[in-house]
Amino acid sequence: MRKEYTSELTQLTVIEIVTKLSEKKRNFSFRDIEEEYQQPLSAADKFLIRCLIVKKFNLKIEYFSSSKANQLQFCKI
Repeated sequence: MRKEYTSELTQLTVIEIVTKLSEKKRNFSFRDIEEEYQQPLSAADKFLIRCLIVKKFNLKIEYFSSSKANQLQFCKI
């Protein structure tokens, strides 16, 4: 059996959120997106965000590790 994830976010919502964040910040993470969206992100939401960031926005994805948590960070090239 294959797992199927449902996403609460739409592509348009993700594009709007990422556009706002990329104008405000040079680097941002899923936490910043959650704060902007004001809801926790599901695995499907994170997958959709990551795909759109790579395809539409051409941002670089870095693995950011700190003492608090390990997190992906999206950076302008």
